Amino acid sequence: MTTPPPPPRPRARPVSKPTAPRQGPEPKPRPRPQQEAKPRRRPTLRGDQPTQTIPLRGSLRGTPYRDPRVTRAVAEEQAANTAMDLALRVAELMLRCGSGASGVETATIAVGVAAGLEDLDVDLTMQSLHMQCRTTSGQTISRLRVVRQPRQDFARLALVHALVDDLVSGDIDVEQADAKLKEISETPRAWSRWVVALGEGGVAGGIALILGASVFGVILAMLSAIVIIILAGAVSRIDLPDFYLGAIGGALATVMAFAAYVYGPLDGPDFAFVVAGGIVALLPSRTLTSATEDVLSGFPVTGTARLLAVMLHTFGLIVGVAAGLGLCLQLTDVLNLGYQPPSIDKLAWATAPVPVVIVGASFIGFAGAITLQNRPRMLLPAALLCSVGVAVAASTTSSGVGRVTATGIAAVIIAFLARVIALRMDAPAITLFVPASFGLYPGLGIFVGLYHLTSSEPAVGGGSSLEQGLIAVFSSLGVIMAIATGATLGDRLAAPFDAPVAQRRRQAVAAESDRRTDEGWEIV
Repeated sequence: MTTPPPPPRPRARPVSKPTAPRQGPEPKPRPRPQQEAKPRRRPTLRGDQPTQTIPLRGSLRGTPYRDPRVTRAVAEEQAANTAMDLALRVAELMLRCGSGASGVETATIAVGVAAGLEDLDVDLTMQSLHMQCRTTSGQTISRLRVVRQPRQDFARLALVHALVDDLVSGDIDVEQADAKLKEISETPRAWSRWVVALGEGGVAGGIALILGASVFGVILAMLSAIVIIILAGAVSRIDLPDFYLGAIGGALATVMAFAAYVYGPLDGPDFAFVVAGGIVALLPSRTLTSATEDVLSGFPVTGTARLLAVMLHTFGLIVGVAAGLGLCLQLTDVLNLGYQPPSIDKLAWATAPVPVVIVGASFIGFAGAITLQNRPRMLLPAALLCSVGVAVAASTTSSGVGRVTATGIAAVIIAFLARVIALRMDAPAITLFVPASFGLYPGLGIFVGLYHLTSSEPAVGGGSSLEQGLIAVFSSLGVIMAIATGATLGDRLAAPFDAPVAQRRRQAVAAESDRRTDEGWEIV
């Protein structure tokens, strides 16, 4: 039997000591400070305060260059001219190498902030770049640069990205960045023209491989793409617009494939696969991603102009393929060749076995990175991401999801992984996403649609041939837009994973802020 706990011990209360009576009048009590009453929130029809201008640092939020470190004191006339020249040359080189308007603007602002520019305006419209800066003394400095004849060079773009990141992180100053930028602009391209032509052939051959082509069909797709790229390079010397170059390339790819079908061991499906590979190799997919990102990122003028140029190039390719296909189908009747046009109504996307699809997708990503002048260290990651994207799209399509939705999901995953991997390899995300997305483009869908539009045979499964052709072509355009919009969404979703890099930069800024304030520096 347990005993009850003892009762609590009584605590002794402090006894107040008697105080002597005060002499004289009693002091008046001190008035308590009146506390301001909190205003009560009442419903009102009045709007909020007007939005103020976003500071330069705020415009870098969510970008790889967030939380920059200022590498010099607040710029005056001499220093401001140097900083603006550096920022303008960085923007020009990035725009020429194939970067989007959003990436160019953030890099330009990051360079200006790191160089000490407080009041900077950047306006990018298609090919022209206008910068204006106001110094503390009130002087206005303005620069204008027009970029013509851009060429895809992702290796140089990655070097410029690494340069801006080093400047923003405080690893180099403005003078060192200026000298390093001169070295980057004089660096030769990563791959020669012949290697790039072989890469284009590799993209076409890989597309034919994942579609289910035979060995001869894959080889013919590679050879035809190489020949077309070489001929296009020769024709481009007379300064033909991209519309006509795409039309010539599409017609040549179709005629060469049909000649192999009529006189060689190429069957009907292989004929379609070879032309599909040539279409993907000739599509302006490099510019499409940047153009769509510009529209979605707040650059409607630049993005719309780029999209119009891309669509004209694509329509030129479609016109060339349609013209070549119509000519070939008419020749079978006029010359009495005795051959029937290939039956392609039952063709599906990625009909090859799963291991072949994975190997073909890896080959597409590897070769596509070469065509974009990527660095050798980026080839394997591009191949890996392309295989992942094609595997996701194929598995999602086989489960009953539509082709457009499945392609959009795969594009989001590729873009997410591309940013996470590329930024840790000192490169922008576009250098990995664009080659990794080559395996998703609907070359076969475009060809099947054009075949229905030009063939006189009745459509299988009901409906007119014209209706099925239009549906196939517009569905292919929907797939292309799904790739472009998925790229932007995946890139935005991966932005929080840049936190470790931004955190280290933020700690470095906090550690040096006191010292720089004493020395006359000012963090903008």
